[in-house]
Amino acid sequence: MIIKVDFVNIFISGITGKVGKLIATALIVDKSLKLVGGSCSEKNINLGKDIALLVGKENIGINITHNIPKELKIDAIIDFSSPDGSVLALQEAIKRQIPILIGTTGFNEDQLETIKNSGKKIPILFAPNTSQGIALLKEILLKSKDSFTDVKSLHLEETHHTEKKDSPSGTALDLQKIVEEVFPNTSVSIESIRKGNNPGEHKLIFSFESEDLQITHKAKDRNLFSLGALKGIKWLSNKDPGLYSMQDIYS
Repeated sequence: MIIKVDFVNIFISGITGKVGKLIATALIVDKSLKLVGGSCSEKNINLGKDIALLVGKENIGINITHNIPKELKIDAIIDFSSPDGSVLALQEAIKRQIPILIGTTGFNEDQLETIKNSGKKIPILFAPNTSQGIALLKEILLKSKDSFTDVKSLHLEETHHTEKKDSPSGTALDLQKIVEEVFPNTSVSIESIRKGNNPGEHKLIFSFESEDLQITHKAKDRNLFSLGALKGIKWLSNKDPGLYSMQDIYS
């Protein structure tokens, strides 16, 4: 079954976060999508404020809420909140039978299982990282099984800003999972670094007998995550129920 929608009205769960604000800014000027609401935690100081003020724009008459109002017409949800907030947003998406993009990280195993099972009911784009570069890096890894037969070990170094809560990052864990699938006999270690205002850097170091090979993805600007999220939510329009990834967009 394909869930049909007039794909216009977007709600942002976690709108007060770093990426949430950027997505809100992009949606306000986007001509094909319409920002109709955004939520934050009940203790957030921005609760009740006009969304436009949050991103330095003139008032648009839409206030930030702590949940998704039942009366609000929504065609899709973009979630960059918290693991618990994501589960609530997911439950709301299932009730409304609408697509959801989940960019939140830090889920436990039970929450990941909930997301996986929910893909049987609605279209879900599960994107711990919405950048095109990371999606292409994953594709490179998946196609490298026969090319790196002599890898002795692999080290994954990830660097983010000091305010990032989860460590290792969701992207690092995602890459580790792929590496372990492609190179099942290779040991994988992760080093997490938190410094400055780094929007995200992931370095894979392949160690051979007498040499190393490094592949690095470096985010130059956090805006790439908001642009990737908008591209992802547009791509998700009218998809069958399922659990999708950013790789599906570029494959």
